[in-house]
Amino acid sequence: MTNDLPPELIEQLKDTTDFLIVGDDGLPVGSLNLEQLQSDGANLAFKLAAKAGDEAKTKATLREAVIKHGHEGIGYILMNAIPLLTDDILGPAFDVMATATGTNPRAKMAEIGGIKL
Repeated sequence: MTNDLPPELIEQLKDTTDFLIVGDDGLPVGSLNLEQLQSDGANLAFKLAAKAGDEAKTKATLREAVIKHGHEGIGYILMNAIPLLTDDILGPAFDVMATATGTNPRAKMAEIGGIKL
């Protein structure tokens, strides 16, 4: 998390888009390009949204993403896709549903998930 980094390092990294990923032993295990990561995350979010409601297509889309990015990289892609999917796609859809039906879809999701709002 960038909040844990010294301000000087944050300043040095602000325009950096390519990063090495290191393992627990400090040895490089991969690399990532931040712009590509964000693009791939957005692409996955929109693919999932387009296939919403079709469980087989959703699973196939996720399977393709794991194959493309590997088990090491898929977490990074999902961490970019999930906020876009929830905040920019699902959130507005819930707003439209609430306005159109007078119901509260967020409350229903909380109820189903056993979550107290």
